[in-house]
Amino acid sequence: MRCALALSAFIIATSSLSFASDTLRLTTLHWPPYVEESGEGPNTNTVRSTFARAGIEVDVQLFPWNRAIMLAADDPNWIGVYPEYYSADIDAEASGDRCLFSRPFGNSPVGFLTPSNSSFDWDTHDDLRSYVIGVVRGYVNEAKLDQMIADEDIVGELAENDTQNILKVAARRADAIVIDKNVFNYLKAEDAGVAFVADSLQFHEKLLINHSLYVCFENSSAGREARELFNRHLTTSGDEGQSDPGLPNTQ
Repeated sequence: MRCALALSAFIIATSSLSFASDTLRLTTLHWPPYVEESGEGPNTNTVRSTFARAGIEVDVQLFPWNRAIMLAADDPNWIGVYPEYYSADIDAEASGDRCLFSRPFGNSPVGFLTPSNSSFDWDTHDDLRSYVIGVVRGYVNEAKLDQMIADEDIVGELAENDTQNILKVAARRADAIVIDKNVFNYLKAEDAGVAFVADSLQFHEKLLINHSLYVCFENSSAGREARELFNRHLTTSGDEGQSDPGLPNTQ
């Protein structure tokens, strides 16, 4: 019995040491100011520093968002993807099977951008039926709004990226667009086209949702172990996400 217990302890210890010696590979996207074109940025800094406290290096690579998701879910060379919004539909511990969600490590305040002199206003989702709402193709914004657009209860105007979406509302091709407030402020400062129209736009005071941000780890034993290490070493100061975890899915 003592030999068996000693052998078990040795196996566990060596397995843990082997895992800790590896470099974990994570996918992400260019989503400033959260993740810059270099792959660095506040979100990457938090992910790197969290794993560094566990003695693990992180290799990060940018991809188009749908490819970043696919690689993290299906390619064993990649252990996870960030930043994700929560969705039970993809949570392997809820009603989905795609990935395992970490503790939240940041926030994404999402709301409506409108022309400055617009009459746009809303209190409930039913109020939005009166407007054309601009959204970025492939983005998940907020569960009820996305479902109403899918059901054609709300008219959705599709854009290919946030910059195009902003220019559309500035040209009044939409009554309002859905955008992360921090993303708009970044583009206003860094993108000449957005800066040119920014003074004619305003961010509505009522948020659509304040998403928490997560790492979505591969649904596997390796992904579960990486998630456990991340959660264990995520500090209180780095854990900015305090929203209800029952929030919608990805960027």
